[in-house]
Amino acid sequence: MARRKLGHIVIGIIVGGIIGSALSSVLSGIFPKGPVKNLFFSALKIGFSAIEVNTGFFNFTIGLGLNITLVTVIFIFLAIYLLHKI
Repeated sequence: MARRKLGHIVIGIIVGGIIGSALSSVLSGIFPKGPVKNLFFSALKIGFSAIEVNTGFFNFTIGLGLNITLVTVIFIFLAIYLLHKI
């Protein structure tokens, strides 16, 4: 039972994050400039920039970044709630 709940949380975070980010991107172009747009669509950027390692014969780059908006957070909680009710 606990694994099922953990699975719902992980799937809810992924699905809610994807849908919330896409909707946030679309809606931010529709809203006029102002405090409401700033509240809902200003992104909190978390992560680190790309780090490149070059050994001469082997080269790789690693980086991670998340842009979290209020709309994304709302959709994450909504997805988790809906998956919990199923």
